[in-house]
Amino acid sequence: MIKRNYKLIVGIIIGLLIAGTTVYAATIISSINVGYSNESSNLVADNVQDAIDEVYDKSFNKDLITAYEYSEQEPKCINGEEKTCVKTDCYKKGKTCKQGTVIKYYVKENEYHYFYVLHDDGTIITMQQRENTIRNIAWHAGKNDNSEGPTTVLPALEQATSTWVNVNVLEYEPGVTTLYENANTGCISTEDYKINCDKNTYTSSVLGKRKARARMITAQEASATGCLAWKDGSTDSRILGTSINAYNQGSCPDWMYNYLNHSTTYGGSYDNNTANENGSGDVDYWTMSANSRGVPYAWYVYRDGSLGSNNTFHTNEGARAVVEITKSL
Repeated sequence: MIKRNYKLIVGIIIGLLIAGTTVYAATIISSINVGYSNESSNLVADNVQDAIDEVYDKSFNKDLITAYEYSEQEPKCINGEEKTCVKTDCYKKGKTCKQGTVIKYYVKENEYHYFYVLHDDGTIITMQQRENTIRNIAWHAGKNDNSEGPTTVLPALEQATSTWVNVNVLEYEPGVTTLYENANTGCISTEDYKINCDKNTYTSSVLGKRKARARMITAQEASATGCLAWKDGSTDSRILGTSINAYNQGSCPDWMYNYLNHSTTYGGSYDNNTANENGSGDVDYWTMSANSRGVPYAWYVYRDGSLGSNNTFHTNEGARAVVEITKSL
């Protein structure tokens, strides 16, 4: 009799707890499963584990970071959103992410972006946003001159990313602080179409010391992924495209020039003649590096997958945020 009353009391208590607690669904208790369905919360499950997982996914305890192995072969994972993407935990301490690894990262609460890994030293992961962060902006709008640096585009990029509280604060001085091996501000293309960044063509005094959540990629970093430069008005057996000016087309890995004009064949967001909200399509994105061959030019990553240079006041270019995160797991 006591045992029977004990079970009854426990059952009543459980019932009161369920009835008196705000939950996502009407709960049906059976001997082995918990099932629920609720239209307002869009939650539905027919077993205990799925119920727990689904409620957890609705909470604010999201994973700050998820990484996927980049693959252009089957199973493909190019953008990070394909169902065939394979997760990796290379972002954890003691492991290293390969260049090009796709990173889904919450830059602040309820705002995430996809990035690609540029380099990983085992402690710090440096990665670049998948799409252009800002669009249609000049490198230096004042005049056709690269001697003062990216005075227009860099501050605009810093402003656009100023609320990204979950990435490291970067403190550096252009031309003084080492950014990927060199304290470079200017680069020159060599005879083998590679980039040599041993010459500064703008001084650090104009831009001054920077303290921001993001910066621009350097031409040297782009070159390190495989991007080669091209030159106008020349011919060479290494030309990869049909245009006389499209030298070393496709030398960059696909993830470096995805989401630009002409890139829809591998997941890009713009087609050949599609304009963005500013009235024109971003055909490329600026690097932080000036072209040491001529004062009017700065380097960019071109939509054909090569490194090119353009007039500093040209506005068909955008910029992609380069950020750093520290491994903490």
